[in-house]
Amino acid sequence: MKAFATGIIAALGFAGIALADGPAGHVYEVVIPSAEVTFTATFHADGRMEDTLGQSASWTYADGLLCIGEPEAMNCHPFQPGEIGDSVTTTDWTSDGSEMIITRVE
Repeated sequence: MKAFATGIIAALGFAGIALADGPAGHVYEVVIPSAEVTFTATFHADGRMEDTLGQSASWTYADGLLCIGEPEAMNCHPFQPGEIGDSVTTTDWTSDGSEMIITRVE
């Protein structure tokens, strides 16, 4: 279970400046049905991300590409922050290709 969360954090940082249209200040609920895992991830404007599993990482967002992790292990994928309530189902962020549902909650 923790490996899945680590995969999302690695996939979804790198310290840097977030653009106004990025996830800065937003909170997302992440559900991984196959692992029976649900957590929230908060993206702080200073480039930090924390989740309710007690993990943290750095993040950047530029040209529609969200990078999460540490400088030596960044995981980057296209990402649209969306409005509160918007949801996307993807396999991009998990290390084993498991389906993940990401919903903006704040």
